[in-house]
Amino acid sequence: MLSVFIYNLAILAAGALVVFGLRGFVSNRHEAMSRLWKNRTARYSFIVLGVYLFVGYVDLFRFPYGEGLNDASPVDVVFSQTTQERTYSAPFARTVVLAADEDPEAAENQVRGLHVLGTDVNGYDVLYNVMKGCSTALLLVIGTMLVSFPVGLILGVLAGYFGGIVDDLVQWLYTTIASIPWLLFVLAFLLVFGRSLFWICLAFGLTSWVELARLVRGETLKLREMNYIRAARASGVSTWRILWRHLTPNLSHVVIITFTLTASAIVLAESVLTFIGIGVQPGGASWGRMLVEAQVELVRTPPIWWVFAGASFVGIFPLVLALNLAGDALRDALDPRD
Repeated sequence: MLSVFIYNLAILAAGALVVFGLRGFVSNRHEAMSRLWKNRTARYSFIVLGVYLFVGYVDLFRFPYGEGLNDASPVDVVFSQTTQERTYSAPFARTVVLAADEDPEAAENQVRGLHVLGTDVNGYDVLYNVMKGCSTALLLVIGTMLVSFPVGLILGVLAGYFGGIVDDLVQWLYTTIASIPWLLFVLAFLLVFGRSLFWICLAFGLTSWVELARLVRGETLKLREMNYIRAARASGVSTWRILWRHLTPNLSHVVIITFTLTASAIVLAESVLTFIGIGVQPGGASWGRMLVEAQVELVRTPPIWWVFAGASFVGIFPLVLALNLAGDALRDALDPRD
């Protein structure tokens, strides 16, 4: 019980830290945020992202509930009465779809509630699985960013500011990493260390920092020649203070834009890897896992198409589209040249 309380407290603290950071970022960029809010596509994209983020974040909380839902999340509680049926049913159906050898009388009144996206062949609610996939996607994105962004930001700043041999070494490093096919690297990494969420995040993180390092290096090369940086050096401010207090805060727009675009790539990469059998392990909540199950169910008679539709058009597609549109809008709003 104490461990669950500490876990929930940590999740709550992490969410508060993110909100506090976003509030500080927005408050310092009133003009850019005003331009962003006037963009209708950006508004709708952030609303969609907010829904996915809210569902994924809420699903991370755990508390004791009932006999069969120990350490359940709020999503588990909401779907506790309609999570699983005896067999599968179509979206909005009140009766189950039967196989050829099943007794129709035995299936009467088996559907306990309205399933908006239907149920899969095992009787599990598709909408429930889609919502559970939100928390997996959120953990993958956050876990990957915690690995890749510190590496990309630090190496990019060092290469751009110091130049010379430091710049040569960093460029050699990220050029070497970029020349390795990411799929082969991730495949080999997961085969060696395992397919848990931790190792997937680490594998993604070790291959996704390259683009950020390139962008940060280029921006740092420009910023180090600005007058306020030169004035700080002339006044005797230490190098590390210049990097931390004067240079890094002015790279935040690069980090934010790269975050949104990289997040969409991570969601797609996880789905592809799980679909080909090297992603999230069986039993884990994942849109890629739903696609794996859907490929078998699509060839049934009648075909169970709604599992594929739920994972693709309710889970993956809206989130990836919203992330890409939000990234483009942020790039236009935060571009310092405007």
